[in-house]
Amino acid sequence: MTKKLIFSAVKDHEVIKKVIKNLRNEYEISLKLHDPTEDFLDLEKISDLFEDIDLLIVKVRSECSIDLLHLAKLYKIPTLHDIDTVLMCKNKIALDFAIRKVLKENSDVLNNFLVPKSWTHSLKNINKFKEWALPKLPIVIKSHYQHDKYNRFNFLVQKIGEVEKFCERYKIFLFYDVYIQEFIECDGMEYKIYVIGDKIYGIERENPIYIYLRDKSEDIDVEKLKRKQFEISDDIRILVEILSKELNLKIFGFDLIKPINLEKYYIIDLNDFPSFKGIQNVENTIVAYIKNYLFKN
Repeated sequence: MTKKLIFSAVKDHEVIKKVIKNLRNEYEISLKLHDPTEDFLDLEKISDLFEDIDLLIVKVRSECSIDLLHLAKLYKIPTLHDIDTVLMCKNKIALDFAIRKVLKENSDVLNNFLVPKSWTHSLKNINKFKEWALPKLPIVIKSHYQHDKYNRFNFLVQKIGEVEKFCERYKIFLFYDVYIQEFIECDGMEYKIYVIGDKIYGIERENPIYIYLRDKSEDIDVEKLKRKQFEISDDIRILVEILSKELNLKIFGFDLIKPINLEKYYIIDLNDFPSFKGIQNVENTIVAYIKNYLFKN
């Protein structure tokens, strides 16, 4: 029996292109592709899009992606990740709340994982912000929402005068709350964990903030950073299982950093559908998982 699938994602994404190609070769799957940067919605006829659909999968890029998830909830269309899960992952404040709750409630088995101190604040009154921030330096200012590629940033503030530089570069954000994390001195690497069902992958790359500190480069293309695999520990496997269950995540990824002189990890980010950059033939694993999920549910 053929299953009908809507896949909403930017179709020129390196991995997504391969996933789409493979899905189109699956004779048991009828695929509708929706690109949130190109395919906009006729709201009067929106119910036609969801007619007889068995599953909606969204790799969020814009509010159009979120709109589809709201509609799926309204029309009771099954989704890989539901609207509540995706909105939680989109909002770094809500995500911070959720991860802290998971670590607290599972502290007996997750005591090797931490979350940096974090705050929200507005930069509308720069002097007030500087007064607040000075005793907390160094800090990393991050965008409140993480799914918007063009309005996403991580900005390191080591000296209080660097706040002026942030305000000049990100003027449009001065009237909004930003998310702020303490800067954790680490081994200079990021450990990226990618999860597809019960498959777990570990990718290690240089931390862009440490590249900036070393090279003083304002233009770091993270897509070009060298990556290599690292072995997943039992502690990380347990963390994956708990995050998947507690946050209702099936395909996801998160970033870890390892502080100096401490045999623990800090969780600094989580994404409901990451890039999977650096994993060979990952499209095959994604398609196999989608196929199994479609015909199992």
